[in-house]
Amino acid sequence: MKACKPPDRLPDDSRGKRFADRILPRGLWMCLFFAAVAVAVFGAPHLPARPGLALEATATLAAGSYCLLNFWRCREAHCILSGSGWSALALFEFVELGLGRSLIGRAEGLVFLVILAVAYGFEAWWRASHGTKVLSTETRRG
Repeated sequence: MKACKPPDRLPDDSRGKRFADRILPRGLWMCLFFAAVAVAVFGAPHLPARPGLALEATATLAAGSYCLLNFWRCREAHCILSGSGWSALALFEFVELGLGRSLIGRAEGLVFLVILAVAYGFEAWWRASHGTKVLSTETRRG
């Protein structure tokens, strides 16, 4: 979930990329953003079903969107899995919200953590195999 440092970003050669660079929280703001996501995801099961699912789905979607934007800008290996996984989980949570109940016994927070673990596990494997955390066909060893 660490935002890439400016030198690691891909060139900002489009208006969309410059916009993403402006809106993605960095440094302390990124830490506060993900702290708020964690509070929402792990506090949501303590609320009644609908408000809890609404809070959790919104927080999960925010985290997934952050990671997908960060992947677009930096190509960090974990972000493609956490971003797509959390976005899919958010969609599932919005379906649950529409139904008014959790289909997995309010274990959405556990699924959120599993996606995070898989994403960082993949990045560790990628770095060990390719010498970089950047998802690319180029290899950087040295």
